[in-house]
Amino acid sequence: GKPYLIQMKNLPYEYGALEPVISGHLMEFHYGKHHRTYVNNLNKLTEQAAESLATGETKKYLSLQKAIKFNGGGHLNHEFFWDSLAPPVNGGGVAPEAGSSLDEAINHSFGSLENFKDHFNTHTAAVHGSGWGWLCYNDRLKHLE
Repeated sequence: GKPYLIQMKNLPYEYGALEPVISGHLMEFHYGKHHRTYVNNLNKLTEQAAESLATGETKKYLSLQKAIKFNGGGHLNHEFFWDSLAPPVNGGGVAPEAGSSLDEAINHSFGSLENFKDHFNTHTAAVHGSGWGWLCYNDRLKHLE
């Protein structure tokens, strides 16, 4: 049968809600064009993969896997990204307050917010797919990575 089609969930805020940090125009483009391209590509690829399996074209099926992973990852990263942002009226778009738990964790792990930004930008710049990176807390080592 036909594979399940991936759907983009609606943004949890209006396009312009993140201004002045991120413009409404940029949000509309990034969500409506860039993210949608990942989803459209993923849906086409999974359909091709299903067809190739149905017709026994194993080599074709295997050749699609890298692109499926790339577009699937792009879609999932965007879903996480949209949910990680907050409008300024909800506390988004600002550096963590001095002395807050996030500020303390950044200082503990990187020395300062500026060091964190440099570290993050350096390490994500080389990532395939426009430099995606996630800041995570390593519970075992008790620091941010």
